[in-house]
Amino acid sequence: MSYALRNTLILLTTLSLIVGLGFAYSKFFLESKVEDLQNSLVEKQNDLVSKEDINTQFTELNERYIAALEVISNYDKILFSSNKPDDVFDFLNRVNQEGGFQIYYDYIFSDSLPSAEYGILQSSIAGYSKYDALTDFINRIEHSQLLNKVSNLTISPARQDDDLRMVNFSFDLESYYEKTNLFDSLGRNYSINLDEDISTYNPLYPLIQPSVQANINGLINIQSSKLIGMTANRVFVRDQTGRIASLKEGDQVYLGSLVSIDLQNKKATFNLDVGGIEEVVTLEVVR
Repeated sequence: MSYALRNTLILLTTLSLIVGLGFAYSKFFLESKVEDLQNSLVEKQNDLVSKEDINTQFTELNERYIAALEVISNYDKILFSSNKPDDVFDFLNRVNQEGGFQIYYDYIFSDSLPSAEYGILQSSIAGYSKYDALTDFINRIEHSQLLNKVSNLTISPARQDDDLRMVNFSFDLESYYEKTNLFDSLGRNYSINLDEDISTYNPLYPLIQPSVQANINGLINIQSSKLIGMTANRVFVRDQTGRIASLKEGDQVYLGSLVSIDLQNKKATFNLDVGGIEEVVTLEVVR
């Protein structure tokens, strides 16, 4: 083999090897690289289109979100933001403070019942207070913005207390909480509301008292006094201490007031409330 032919074969072999390696590199590496880059480009283009759509809708969506927040914040009712019993206890304390009455109660948390969209904190409350304070307390619990439900209410006179307006009470409380806090910007800003049309009349207060109030102001005790003189618009009595005093219609006496003067018959009429019993007492001029 001549020297020229040998060199030619070597060059052809080297060229074939270079061409083969180049083809293999292009076929098996560069094409996959190009394909990956093309796929990445498509993903980025799709992502760009999606972000451009969001950008064009942002103003409208933001306005709708703000409007939704305003609607939610003006709802008559909202849910507790978590299932913590401490939040319910803090709410009850705030209701007690804003009511201006003193409610003495024990708070007992019993259970938390979750559901698909909300949960319920079950508690029981028992204590004592004045009846009108209790009605105010429950009124505010049920009419305030946070959603609570009172049930199984029992009330009984607090016989151990000298104040006949005091009552013992107990009730169950269901407090509703949200499982997902979508509107966390509302925070803890909720209103305490009161329905002022609800009566606070105490049906447990005895109409007839076991004793009458003491005459601490030293008023004239008509039942121990004598009518000694009168004019058309005034009467003169000698009271329980022997002192002579004058009264006109409407003046207060012990347990009541002077309601009428009958000069012609020389009589004076008083209305008294003796431990819940209405009495009409008529005095005549002593001759």
